[in-house]
Amino acid sequence: MIFYFSGTGNSRWVAEQLSVLLNDRLIAISEAFASGEFTYTLAEGERLGFVFPTYSWGPAPVMVDFIKRMEINGYSEDTFVYMVTTCGDDVGLSVKIWQKALGEMKGCAAYSVQMPNNYILLPGFDVDSKDLELQKKEKAIGRVEYISKRISERHRETDVVEGACAWLKSRVIYPWFSRYSMSDKKFIVDTEKCTHCGLCVKSCPMKNISLNENLTPQWHGDCAMCLACIHRCPVRAIEYAHATQKKGRYFFK
Repeated sequence: MIFYFSGTGNSRWVAEQLSVLLNDRLIAISEAFASGEFTYTLAEGERLGFVFPTYSWGPAPVMVDFIKRMEINGYSEDTFVYMVTTCGDDVGLSVKIWQKALGEMKGCAAYSVQMPNNYILLPGFDVDSKDLELQKKEKAIGRVEYISKRISERHRETDVVEGACAWLKSRVIYPWFSRYSMSDKKFIVDTEKCTHCGLCVKSCPMKNISLNENLTPQWHGDCAMCLACIHRCPVRAIEYAHATQKKGRYFFK
């Protein structure tokens, strides 16, 4: 069983590849939040995997929230529990944060996969060049195949790019980000550009966006800050205050 969360598609692609290579069930945690159902049952010998993007050198907060809410029937000390996190460069102490969220369950293996960057809200952060985007995607194919083999062989290991200053990034910046940078109040819409296509509504994994009476997007305070709405808008009508106006756009193709 593989639980995943994805906004612009990087983690979804990794989860889908692993699901095929490992022949494991695939479940989007957005479905759990939509239905309010967080109880699942593992088959005998079934693995338990979590695939999610790295947010500011920590697991996507929505995945941490899901893990703390979930109830897994059929779990035992023999259950092989693993995580795979996608990142632009490095993941800091994401593994330790994930292990803490698991509570009494024990994480067995952890991996990171470098994928094209999609975070564009802060100064100095932008999407990768097209050349770098393609390079990361090409390397990711072999990386995911390698990870699937290690998981199938039940290797107990941590194989991630932790990066420099990991403690500062994950113990100081990540908590600050999780607390103060997850608000959807700064999303704005250029009504002259907006074509009212509704793609932002369809692409939001948290179902946090609707179209108002003027068919303009509006947000409802339950944002996972995945930025799918910004990156998927075909006419660049959505911005995050003034932080994204000169930034690129990216979603996995």
